[in-house]
Amino acid sequence: MIKIFLAAVFGVTALGASPALADIKIGTAGPLSNAEALFGNTWQNGMQLAVNEANAAGGINGQKLVLVRQDDQGDPKQGTLLAQKFCDDDGVLAVIANFNSGVTIPSSDVYNRCGLPQVTNSSNPKVTQAGYDNLFRPIANDFMQGGAPAAYALKTLGAKKAAIVQDKQAFGDGVATVFRQTFEKGGGQVTSYSGVAATDVDFSAVITRIKTENPDVVYYGGTMPGVGLFLKQLRELGVKSTFFAADPAFLPDLITTAGPANAAGAIISFQAPPYDSSPKLMQFKTDYKKAFNDDPGPYSAYGYNEAAIIIAAMKRAGTSVTRESIVKELHNTKFDGLMGPVEFDDKGELKSPSLFLYKVKGNDFTLEWPKS
Repeated sequence: MIKIFLAAVFGVTALGASPALADIKIGTAGPLSNAEALFGNTWQNGMQLAVNEANAAGGINGQKLVLVRQDDQGDPKQGTLLAQKFCDDDGVLAVIANFNSGVTIPSSDVYNRCGLPQVTNSSNPKVTQAGYDNLFRPIANDFMQGGAPAAYALKTLGAKKAAIVQDKQAFGDGVATVFRQTFEKGGGQVTSYSGVAATDVDFSAVITRIKTENPDVVYYGGTMPGVGLFLKQLRELGVKSTFFAADPAFLPDLITTAGPANAAGAIISFQAPPYDSSPKLMQFKTDYKKAFNDDPGPYSAYGYNEAAIIIAAMKRAGTSVTRESIVKELHNTKFDGLMGPVEFDDKGELKSPSLFLYKVKGNDFTLEWPKS
């Protein structure tokens, strides 16, 4: 009776069995409630699928993995607050954060100071320029996001002139700058480089000036809903130039905001191939739909990859799974991911990134480049 009483009061087992092992937490922060909520929620669902699979296979050394999902609202202040919260929780051994470059850049300093392994989905080149040893990016950066569309415009479309607009945020400025540099280096002329606020809803002044320039292409670096509103007004004011935008526009909202007729022919860069392009991705789509009763979102496969990379590093760490040992093993990553091999250079950049261009046709996006 005394043993049973002590067990009830102090949480020890009456027969001397070992207490249950604590869960291992992986934190994640992304936009779950703003214009990019579809991106953020389905991105984190991909992570959850990888965690579920790992737990079904026994977890890490018998410890269960728990994904702690947080909403940073795409806000740098919220992102840094969540970063400190994750740092202060000793049970959090790694994070997948953040989705937006403007949030990742300030939060990465917080994660670095507490030595928390950080795998990010943000693409701005500045994300890795601080040289943090604990930061890893398994996705193409803006040098490809801005460069590939510019090269396509020059070589495939034969474009000579381009007007560029960016929303003054880290991501938008990054991709627009690279587009400009690549286009000019390839012999093209940039007729104007304009900045707008991400919250703007009236672009008539900028578009009226662009119309007088008569560019072959218009490139918009920025996020939704600005991209869709800009494209809608661009067409309504009679500008017929081929329109390019980056991955934040890879959403059904682009087509509904701009209207199918206005969005038709728009070319959007994105880091993942179609889900029907390989057996691995087709199986992932099936597994995702079974788990969440819906098709995967644009970044679901990346969420899965990013969680799986961390889980693989934890397994390689053996019986000593700590923040420090995970960082060490992430540097040794040689992972066969959903989109191809994952291996990092000394700056935490993906060695062999990929990028794809999609064209809006009807109410969908179809692969435009590279052609299969």
